[in-house]
Amino acid sequence: MKRKFHVRCEAGENLEITSKSYLSLSDLADLEAVMPNVYYKKDDMTACLDRFYDEMMKRSEDMKQMDGYKTGENYAYLGLPANFLIFDEYVAFMEMLGTKENAIVLNKLKQIVMLGRQAGFFLILACQRPDAKYLGDGIRDQFNFRVALGRMSEMGYGMMFGETDKDFFLKQIKGRGYVDVGTSVISEFYTPLVPKGHDFLKEIKLLANSRQDTQAACGAEAAGVD
Repeated sequence: MKRKFHVRCEAGENLEITSKSYLSLSDLADLEAVMPNVYYKKDDMTACLDRFYDEMMKRSEDMKQMDGYKTGENYAYLGLPANFLIFDEYVAFMEMLGTKENAIVLNKLKQIVMLGRQAGFFLILACQRPDAKYLGDGIRDQFNFRVALGRMSEMGYGMMFGETDKDFFLKQIKGRGYVDVGTSVISEFYTPLVPKGHDFLKEIKLLANSRQDTQAACGAEAAGVD
């Protein structure tokens, strides 16, 4: 069973990836032709977060000036694309920061989680253990979709899902876990099994190129170019 790569997005939705999982993500980042916007070095990851935050704040202001803006409606109502910051090995990254850097990063993540939804800026965190130290101050309560895979302690499930009377059972099934999709109902969850020998880079490159071709075609069509 292999883990899938995590990323920040820029696509009809926008995607960008940051991770402290050095080898896996560096393969993507070093090969720009495979996938752009992938970061695995500390300074690059911090810069990615800063840019994502700044873009969120700018869009929040720009939306108010757009034709059709209506109080209470969100980015989709105005036809704007969604943006995703996928942060892999989140806790490992936070633990390598100094106290001041840690506070700055945590504050920006908190702002993204609490304010980004209406502007179309979303945060996806992945970590080995959902440490309350880095998911405090109400941040955890703002995550609508939560999934826990593999062997976890009762404390780990508590950190992930909060107080619950749910009984969690360990089953020897690869890729099995629990999920709450935002309804406060916790159910079993199964991830797809990745076959041995699967070429991640080849598959990702095909998907990335297909998306770029689609975006280019849409752009040409909008500009009236055949």
